[in-house]
Amino acid sequence: MLMLATACSREERVKNGVATDAGIAAVALPEEQYRDLLKRRFLSTQSGPVTLGILGLDEGCRSLESAVDAVVKRELPKWRANVVTAYRNTVPAGELAEAIEKSPRRARMMLQPHIPAIGAAIKELNSPLLESSAIEVMGSTFAAASTMDQASRPMAERQKDLAQLRETDEICGVKKWPRQ
Repeated sequence: MLMLATACSREERVKNGVATDAGIAAVALPEEQYRDLLKRRFLSTQSGPVTLGILGLDEGCRSLESAVDAVVKRELPKWRANVVTAYRNTVPAGELAEAIEKSPRRARMMLQPHIPAIGAAIKELNSPLLESSAIEVMGSTFAAASTMDQASRPMAERQKDLAQLRETDEICGVKKWPRQ
């Protein structure tokens, strides 16, 4: 039974010797990538953490997640198509199909030599979409913060949240970049 399930799932990832869009997406994880980049973009600004401070860390993360959900729901098909195109344009078709036939982990290992080119292609194709999406996420979270009565949050709570932002390795489900 396991062999049959494995054979069927491999068949969906490669059809007629060509990696399918679904197969590439199973390896590239475009939704996770898009969500992570949107959150990172928000958190990398000066205004993002300030907005979290205004709303409070818990409410701020909920607001950020809601904004990201709305953008991803609408724009993911474009993002995914661009990611698939980047893989197709940078990896030889036979090599891509061979990798996609493997487990996602094994495929990522096999495609490792192509990662710089894939990354550059994804960046080129998705930069305008990432920029407009990030602006929308910022606008939504800023709007939520603007409705907050700042006087209703005691300074001690704000300082606690800011300390937690500085000390934690993860904010709103996103791991911080390692410090150099």
